[in-house]
Amino acid sequence: MLITMRPILRQYVGNGVTATALIWDLDGTLVDSVVDIAGSVNQVLKSYQLAQLSVDDVRLMIGNGASKLLQRAFAKVNGHESYDSDESYSRFLTHYTNHCCKNTGLYPGISDVLAAFSALGCRQGVCTNKPVAMAKDIISHLQLIETFGAVVGGDSTPHRKPHAEPLRHCLDLLGVDSSAALMIGDSAADVGVARAVGIPVLLVPWGYTPNGIDSLGADYIARDADELKSVLHTITGSS
Repeated sequence: MLITMRPILRQYVGNGVTATALIWDLDGTLVDSVVDIAGSVNQVLKSYQLAQLSVDDVRLMIGNGASKLLQRAFAKVNGHESYDSDESYSRFLTHYTNHCCKNTGLYPGISDVLAAFSALGCRQGVCTNKPVAMAKDIISHLQLIETFGAVVGGDSTPHRKPHAEPLRHCLDLLGVDSSAALMIGDSAADVGVARAVGIPVLLVPWGYTPNGIDSLGADYIARDADELKSVLHTITGSS
């Protein structure tokens, strides 16, 4: 397979730098969680006697955290007068905490990618804006807790992605320098956090970015799991 790289990643690989750490976003990158998220959004709307949303509706609303998601959901069903940011978030969190693993699973091919690079000795971590306890519940449910040397959530540090702090914290927990790390995600927040720390970023298109990822300025875009594995082999020096 011919791998085409944007200039930053080409320079990164061409300079002989080998990534020894892969830092993954969770929702929209490793796992498809939209069905469970939509279920909890609809439970909140139902508690306010508002109309329900389709999974596809909710998919287009995901991004920038649960509070923003709920704001968009209430607006979609003309529930502005009922919207209370703190109360609606509390109701969402209560329901989603108990249902976050019901339908959530890995995207096709991701299990093989994770296993391949664990076998090669790469350090792998998760840096997500999801609350860390919930992220760990999902990872444990998928029997992947031993795959990741660090799991950092949106409440692990005072700041969330795209601020540099959560990614720096993840790298510290892994004991890896930023010069040998790669961020893998599906959104502008993942590009932003990578830029803030000064590491390359690879995006995948199967996540929750409604307008697509081509214009987000990633160093590389992998269109499917096979291409993802191929470029990661190149960056880790294992091809």
